Amino acid sequence: MSRDECILIVGAGPVGSITAVALAQAGIPVKLFDALNTTPTAHRAATTHSSTLDLLDEIGMAEKVIEQGLRARYFQYRHRETNEVFAEFDFDRLQGETGHPYAVQLEQHKTVAIALGMAKAYPHFELHRQHNVVQVINGADHVEIVTKTPEGTKQSWTGRYLIGCDGGKSTVRKSQNINFPGFTWEERFLIVATHFDYEAADNYRYRNYIADPVQWCSVFKIPGPEDEGMWRNLFPVMTDEPEEVVTSDDWIRSRFDETLPYARNTSIIHRNIYVVHQRVAESFHKGRVMLAGDAAHINNPLGGMGMNSGIADGLNIAKKIIQVCQHEITDEDKLFSLYDRQRRPLAQKYVQAQSIQNKETLLANDPKKASARFEQLRQTAENPAKHKAFLMNASLINMIRDAAAVT
Repeated sequence: MSRDECILIVGAGPVGSITAVALAQAGIPVKLFDALNTTPTAHRAATTHSSTLDLLDEIGMAEKVIEQGLRARYFQYRHRETNEVFAEFDFDRLQGETGHPYAVQLEQHKTVAIALGMAKAYPHFELHRQHNVVQVINGADHVEIVTKTPEGTKQSWTGRYLIGCDGGKSTVRKSQNINFPGFTWEERFLIVATHFDYEAADNYRYRNYIADPVQWCSVFKIPGPEDEGMWRNLFPVMTDEPEEVVTSDDWIRSRFDETLPYARNTSIIHRNIYVVHQRVAESFHKGRVMLAGDAAHINNPLGGMGMNSGIADGLNIAKKIIQVCQHEITDEDKLFSLYDRQRRPLAQKYVQAQSIQNKETLLANDPKKASARFEQLRQTAENPAKHKAFLMNASLINMIRDAAAVT
């Protein structure tokens, strides 16, 4: 294939970089662009689900993620006031359904580093950093983008197809006038990284959700910068106070005093705050332009749905591009329309619904509804069939299977 017929990917996060690996392995030239000079290390996605590990196995990446990450077999739901565990789920119930009956806790930037390391082994892969996309031309027989560097230099790049993996504010999506309906949560989310060992203190698992009508939160373990073990504490910010207030030591200490008092004296290693959206693009495909990951759908982080579903998007579209480039399929528009049908409705059915439900479970500010929901979760965890069914959705295995069934 001519290098002029390469695939252009915008966004070198986990979705864009992993999609690039799949295409490069098939011998397809790839140019990957990112506006940033380096991969951000801010605390964001960190959970890789069973279904995603199965997909990563197909490109030889799962083992590398598992080696660097923490295997999380269990996750818990707790009451904040009593710290009582009212439901615990065990991914080992997925034996026979997946080659990886567990989740892996690994920071997003480390997953990106693995993928880029693999992609760079191919001479027909190029990574162009500090290239901000300022124009997209979706032609009849090619696609073209114009990028701009920090020095103001503009350059035009031509390819066969373009995949927009450039996040919730996607320039690629906006260039195609694709609507992004949904809503923004009233509260912001604050992530605080600490070294306090919840596992040793009170038998926490690597993934924990703490429910409360006022101040819910979640606690997750990750390897940390030096693989020394670090815990992420996620708090909702239900106030309109400015960022400098809600990220201050005093405000954060108050949240620990309120929700996790046994960890009140822990050192604060890192903090970041962000606005959370629930949105799905009206189309994932327009001509020679495709959307994947947060550019196509975005959701709150509870349950680890975003990065995992985005990786599934990228590997789905990569397979279809490979089929076209290797002349296995000639009706490319029909094939890419299938991508939209396989991924967009299921983003709404699984990713959006599950992440919204996860948040509403933790908040549960109606006492009667809260009690009913907590009891339902408890019964689900204690019933083997319901327990497994819950995990089939939570791990996105059902989403991957449902997508494959769409023809």
